[in-house]
Amino acid sequence: MFRKNALFLTYLVLALILLIGSSAQKLTKANFLSGSLYFPFINSLNSLEDIFHVQAENAKLINSLAEKTLRVNMLENSLKYYRETQTELNIPDYEIIVSDVVGYSGNYNERNLIINSGRKIGINRNYPVISSAGIVGKVIETSHNYSVIMPYNHPAFKLGVMSKSTQVQGILESDVYGNSYMGMINLGSEISLGDTIVTSNISSFFPKNIPVGTVSRITDSNDKVHMDAYITPFTNPYGLDKLFVLFFSKDKDYENELKTKRK
Repeated sequence: MFRKNALFLTYLVLALILLIGSSAQKLTKANFLSGSLYFPFINSLNSLEDIFHVQAENAKLINSLAEKTLRVNMLENSLKYYRETQTELNIPDYEIIVSDVVGYSGNYNERNLIINSGRKIGINRNYPVISSAGIVGKVIETSHNYSVIMPYNHPAFKLGVMSKSTQVQGILESDVYGNSYMGMINLGSEISLGDTIVTSNISSFFPKNIPVGTVSRITDSNDKVHMDAYITPFTNPYGLDKLFVLFFSKDKDYENELKTKRK
């Protein structure tokens, strides 16, 4: 009880001392007391304030780090998917014309695409058509100002393709429902789910190594001699508003030479 009263009387005396005198004298006394008697108390308050500030900054840094970590994980996953499934479109030796899709022709699942470029700018039949992700189809009809494109998922479309990693050859085909698959694969060939499929040299109207899609399912074909590898394509032909017509014609002189030898 005596200690409490003594502490109270001490604070009362200090308060009276601070109240006595002019403003300048009060300020001088306050500065003296804050630097001596009150210093431990004030220093403790400042330390607590610094601790609270550091804790708040630490919380912000933890949240920022969590966001950055999540972003890095997303980018790493995207990069991994790209490396596993995509093939770069590297076709510097051929002229490309960008064209708009302006319409469709034919029945559903057999629809051809119409673009606003034609013979006026040099487009010919059987020119390959691609998107930024891979193959789209081929030119089957041209006029002065437009062309008709048969997409790869048309039942009449066929294309020589291969596995990018193992070079296993096959023929890209599609059923009446638009499901695309790589047929004519010899039984026992080295091909697996997830393999990237690209165009091959067997193609008569596409250059080699243009991306097609990835293998999603492998089944035995009806002839029991070959396998069919169903493909998830990189491009949806009916979800595009622009196409790239590739000015490419394959050299087929070897065909004439073969015909000559057979005679």
